[in-house]
Amino acid sequence: MLEANNIYNNAQETSSFPEMSEAEELGNNLKNLLVRSEKELISGDAREHVERLERWVESYRRGLSAAQKISDNGTDMLKKTRDQLALTLEEQLRLEDDGGNVANKDQAAQIEQLSSAVRRIDRLIPVVEQSFQAPVKEPEPV
Repeated sequence: MLEANNIYNNAQETSSFPEMSEAEELGNNLKNLLVRSEKELISGDAREHVERLERWVESYRRGLSAAQKISDNGTDMLKKTRDQLALTLEEQLRLEDDGGNVANKDQAAQIEQLSSAVRRIDRLIPVVEQSFQAPVKEPEPV
């Protein structure tokens, strides 16, 4: 069952980012080359170069996977975080108003930090939405 979920998740990842499947295929080909051509790669720096390239491709694949996760979940997570911080801010302001006392230095600093964090998240949400959108693939002409 767990493996079926992994296959499903991998299929979802590669469908949104075609580069992901290409990176996975290239990584697998390089791994196969390292295993099946061990003797041929002994001379010179050939093995080291292929190993380094395989590590780079794996790093690229992980980066694409992370970008896909940000694309899928990042905006929602930021919005939920903003909502929680805004609720905390409202509660702080309400307590200050209900008490009738001016906020002390620490309370004022906390209110300012919460307010600043909410504003930063509001500026960040459109950036995340634009930066990590899955590319729309145009149909190829026939």
